[in-house]
Amino acid sequence: MKNTTKWAGGLMFGLAIGFAPAGAQERYGTWNDPNQTEGATGAVQEVVDELKRLVGEAEKTRSADPVFLRDLRELARRYDWPWRAELLGDDFADGDFTANPAWTVTQGRYYIEPGYGLRSVVAAPAPASPRPAQGEDRKDLATEIIGSILGQALGQKSKGQTAVRPDAPALAAIHVGVPITNAFAIRIGLTSWEKHGQIEFDLFQGGDRAAGYRLAYRPGDSGALELLAASARGTGVIDADPSPPALEDRRTHLIEWTRDAFGDMTVSVDGDARIKIADRRFRDPFDGFAVINRGGDYILSRITIHGTK
Repeated sequence: MKNTTKWAGGLMFGLAIGFAPAGAQERYGTWNDPNQTEGATGAVQEVVDELKRLVGEAEKTRSADPVFLRDLRELARRYDWPWRAELLGDDFADGDFTANPAWTVTQGRYYIEPGYGLRSVVAAPAPASPRPAQGEDRKDLATEIIGSILGQALGQKSKGQTAVRPDAPALAAIHVGVPITNAFAIRIGLTSWEKHGQIEFDLFQGGDRAAGYRLAYRPGDSGALELLAASARGTGVIDADPSPPALEDRRTHLIEWTRDAFGDMTVSVDGDARIKIADRRFRDPFDGFAVINRGGDYILSRITIHGTK
């Protein structure tokens, strides 16, 4: 009787959600339980687990129509949260990113901004000096160029541009070594302060961190959200959102990146799915997670990674 009750409850729940009138779906938004931080609520997940079990039994005994069972399995998959093992969790509240977990900076600078999180700033390069107009006095031009060079050497600001030290890094990179299952759910609290540059979140394989999936956000007028794959043969874009929401409003935004056991990936910004694509080129677990700042000012308030083991 217990299984029958759960079956009926799961089926009615699925039918109610999966076959709701289009008008109702447009009229009413999705309600999120404020007490639940990851995936479905415990009650919903229990129903989904039971539905999956019953569908599996029905498939083995061939006691129901295969098309109907396939639809039920797809419904269960849609509301399932299979990533239940926390592999990494850091809100940087302890003020130390070098332990528990241990992050390693390989280029540039990362530091803790008290009350905010892990911060990295890479200044925008100074714009190139304009070419002289025809007929301009070469002596005055030479004097101006020399004066500009001396001013930058002394750390002064030229009119209309920001002086950048010659040794200023072009990027800042940090990573943490942690085993990550092939199916994963990553959640990142991100604040972006400048409308230039790019930030990348990398799931890497191997000690050289050169292969794996990369999620890149580029702010500004030419902004984009890109999902990439990197290997020994190079890096290519899997899918992209050419017009993501601008995040430069001094607020923390939630980036969620998931991949299931079938290779289906979804990238969401503040709950809004921006990328959905299937990619199966990486079938092995990953060896860690990296953040690369290629220009801009970013604060990471929290990073969590869940897996399926």
